Amino acid sequence: MALFGAFLFFSVSRPKNYFNPKITKIESAVRGNIKTKNFTLAKSEKVYSVYINPAYISSDKKRMFVDLFSIYTGIDKRTLYRKLRSHKKRVLLAKVDLKTKQQLVYLRRILDHYRVFNSFNGVRRAYDIESVIYVSKDKVEGLFKRIYPYGNTFEPFLGRYLKDQGRGDNGIEEYYDNILKPQRNGKIAGYRDVSGNIIYDKNSVVVYPVNGKNITLNINLILQKRIEKLLDEAKSLYQAKEVMAAVMDSRTGKILAIVSSNRFDPNHITKKDIPNMKISAVRYLYEPGSVMKPITFAILLEHGKVNPYEVLNAYNGKWKPKWRKTYIRDDDPFQWLSAENALVYSSNIVMSQLALRLTPSEFYNGLKSFGFSEYSGIDLPYELKGVIRSMKELQYPIYKSTTAYGYGIMVNFVQLLKAYNVFNNNGIEVTPKIADVKTTYKRVLKAKTANEMLRILRKIVLKGTAKNAYIDGIFTAGKTGTAHVSVHNKYEKIYNSSFFGFADDNTHKYTIGVTFLDIKAPFPNYFASQSAVPLFKKIVIIMKDEKLIGD
Repeated sequence: MALFGAFLFFSVSRPKNYFNPKITKIESAVRGNIKTKNFTLAKSEKVYSVYINPAYISSDKKRMFVDLFSIYTGIDKRTLYRKLRSHKKRVLLAKVDLKTKQQLVYLRRILDHYRVFNSFNGVRRAYDIESVIYVSKDKVEGLFKRIYPYGNTFEPFLGRYLKDQGRGDNGIEEYYDNILKPQRNGKIAGYRDVSGNIIYDKNSVVVYPVNGKNITLNINLILQKRIEKLLDEAKSLYQAKEVMAAVMDSRTGKILAIVSSNRFDPNHITKKDIPNMKISAVRYLYEPGSVMKPITFAILLEHGKVNPYEVLNAYNGKWKPKWRKTYIRDDDPFQWLSAENALVYSSNIVMSQLALRLTPSEFYNGLKSFGFSEYSGIDLPYELKGVIRSMKELQYPIYKSTTAYGYGIMVNFVQLLKAYNVFNNNGIEVTPKIADVKTTYKRVLKAKTANEMLRILRKIVLKGTAKNAYIDGIFTAGKTGTAHVSVHNKYEKIYNSSFFGFADDNTHKYTIGVTFLDIKAPFPNYFASQSAVPLFKKIVIIMKDEKLIGD
């Protein structure tokens, strides 16, 4: 009986000759909550319907009723007067939360004391307060409200709930909709007594509601919010269309933070919020630029096609092979570079030469093994899996060359995060997961190859394009990438800048990605070394401050 306290139906006695039919009341099951370890990001609150028969309100007490009811519920008086003009016997006055419902129960006693309600045939009817749904032609309406206590935090990855459709829309709300959604409404059926209450006897039927299950996320909400603040500042500073960042536990694939500068408040969505509802981390495809070079180099190492210490001609930063109509250029001119220093100083020229050593099959299958042109498996809906060159296209030097340094292919942010994680996890791929659910593992590289790549990526921080990522006492490594953005098949002075790398100590290993989309900042601020790398460092410092690393 305590469990079904929500089935309150307040009324006064019927006439003595009132017929006692069977009645059925359906209690709405509610949607499950989405929470982290310590915080609830989305929750459902029961909504109580308040009904009245306007004919029962004494005409000389109507003003008192409206004044008090407006005070207790916050409903505009004009709205109440309009509803009370109805000739229906049952008018919905309001839908209220639990706190307001309890206040209305108290208010009804006051109204009864002042005889606000008329008496007909010995019956004085007040208003009914219900947390139930009356069955009408087998149609059931759920009575709960979806609330997002932290506003735009963790959007657009959290998503929203569409009340009119009874389902989650985008993000975690949609991906786990089958788990979160109410499973079965509760029902009480039986004969009612003269007061309108169901008689609980052998003829009554009680079915308990089955609410949706809760989902627990791996997200560290404090880290999430602090990174959101960083990204908001960075978007403005670098004149970017959007900034994305993510922190992943390299061993388990748990996503501790995944952040966009473009967010919205699901409690109050406006027209201008619509573009921000797109989850760019899985739905925006772009040419990644130089962050693809370590992937190419790892494939070469895995097939024994490169010695990191061999020296190659870098042509003073300008090379035009016979199979190209235009020059391949490097930002920093070198006459000679070792193979590993081609990564350290991000040489397109040397990486092009090395990529020619791979057969089409080796290159194509190597990219596929890293997860490119495949779904990442992250628990977000509508992912676009991108495009890589076909095995046939990779027979041509031009396509091998451009693919090697990240042009002519399309990837998403999470794919790159997942691919880089292989280097920090002894060559084992782990599927990134936002929710605390089981993940999957697969070996992509030999441990020896992964550790050699980690050594070279560390060198990039110590001597190369990512010196600003160095933090005393924490192992940081990674690769920068700055790529021109193609607009109508023409590369404009707009850039996507990224840094994908790692932050490790004796007990923790994290893979961290940062990407700026459509940077319009002036030279040299659009380079990843000037934008993505400093942001990476700030994120690691926050993690250290939150005791997530550096112990």
